[in-house]
Amino acid sequence: MTDRAGAAEFTGRSEHTITIQTSPKARADGSGWPAPVEGPDGGLLYPLDELAATIEGIAEAARARVHSITLDGDPDELISAVEFRGLIDATAGTWSKYVDMSKAAWERGEDGYLPRPDLEEPARTRGVTRSWARRRVETWINSRPGRSAGAGPRVRTEETGPTAAKYRRVAAAIRQDISKGALTSGQRLPSMNALSTQYDVSMSTIQRAIAELRSEGVLTRGSDGITVA
Repeated sequence: MTDRAGAAEFTGRSEHTITIQTSPKARADGSGWPAPVEGPDGGLLYPLDELAATIEGIAEAARARVHSITLDGDPDELISAVEFRGLIDATAGTWSKYVDMSKAAWERGEDGYLPRPDLEEPARTRGVTRSWARRRVETWINSRPGRSAGAGPRVRTEETGPTAAKYRRVAAAIRQDISKGALTSGQRLPSMNALSTQYDVSMSTIQRAIAELRSEGVLTRGSDGITVA
């Protein structure tokens, strides 16, 4: 059991949201959140196992919202980065983050967070212009789990800063390990205890970070534990 502040940290929601979602009215309307119980000092306590089940349900719903697009035209025709990011509704800043997360894999000749470009050329002014075959973009989007508003998890520019919530910093570190190839698809994550020690945070922080990454489709639960998707 935990108090309201602990429930807020565990689920990544505000205390106000916890109060609303666990209220009798919200639960009667189908919020799916557990009912609090009165603690020894009269305060309200929340069962961690039921909170975890609630977050799992949210994660499952997010994974169910997959993408399905059909790109008309020559499947081998190249499309630009601007066209690609438009298809996944990513801002220029978010796209730059996706590219940064992919570069290490691209340098190894592999797909990264984004598929490896089919063509890279020097830009007219500075930098590089990248293009992808239409068929590869379509396949990548349609096979990518994630939220209905885009083709992948949100990238937060503030998630690694000193004021970021602990679970966001842990989630960002795990994403970075994946982008660098230190964690690969299908690889099992270390145990909760090991991760708690590694990042010097509580078990509930690790659980929340994993719940967020699972909701984004970055991690998945298999028969032998949490693995990289």
